[in-house]
Amino acid sequence: MAGLNAVAGDNLATYPSMLGRLAAEARAGRLEIQPRRILTMAEPLLPEIRQAAEDVWWAPVANMWGTSEAGVTAIGCFKGSGMHLTDDLLIVEPVDRNGAPVPAGVRSHKVYVTNLFNPVMPLIRYEITDEVTLLDDPCACGSVHRRIADIEGRNDDTFNYPDEVSVHPHLFRSILGREPAVSEYQVRQTPAGADISICAEGAVDTADLARKLQEAMARAGCSDPAVTVTTVEQIPRLMTGKLKRFLTL
Repeated sequence: MAGLNAVAGDNLATYPSMLGRLAAEARAGRLEIQPRRILTMAEPLLPEIRQAAEDVWWAPVANMWGTSEAGVTAIGCFKGSGMHLTDDLLIVEPVDRNGAPVPAGVRSHKVYVTNLFNPVMPLIRYEITDEVTLLDDPCACGSVHRRIADIEGRNDDTFNYPDEVSVHPHLFRSILGREPAVSEYQVRQTPAGADISICAEGAVDTADLARKLQEAMARAGCSDPAVTVTTVEQIPRLMTGKLKRFLTL
């Protein structure tokens, strides 16, 4: 925190998972920066993280979506919600499980990407498992590039259990995201449920949290799910610094 306080820049660019930690540090008074604009990238920007940053700093938050295969695929706008697709460089097709186009407002199961700028290795309808929702209302910035909502995950983050029961990451996010003291978490699938590690900026009733998650998994069709929630000091990150929130079996 001392290094960031010493820099005290106007712009903050970071991973979304780290933005949640920084917002918690600012609420606690240990981080004193006052960014005027915030840009996130490389991970899903969850609504609760965006809201936490905006509440702390009163600064607009823009997100960026990039893929290894296609480069910068969409970039956020500080004048409106969502991200603008780079339609001049790529053709992005949000589709359902069977490859049929989905309309605006419906979350896709995956996307097909065709690049228009790489003559050395062209990609034609290359499948990427990110789940995308097109937005059809115009942006305040005036751009005519199509917009998508913040991407909250990919279909290969889904936990699959016996008897063809599938649990989407949103089930865990919707409960963990409502816990204001939880600044970071990682969910590991187990044969009978999930083991969850959390970093907390205050007291958390982990037993009650586990009970809520078990009840939600039972409603989703899991038979007698077992969930543990453990508070840890730190959650291991990938070599890139990214946090993988959901670890499937």
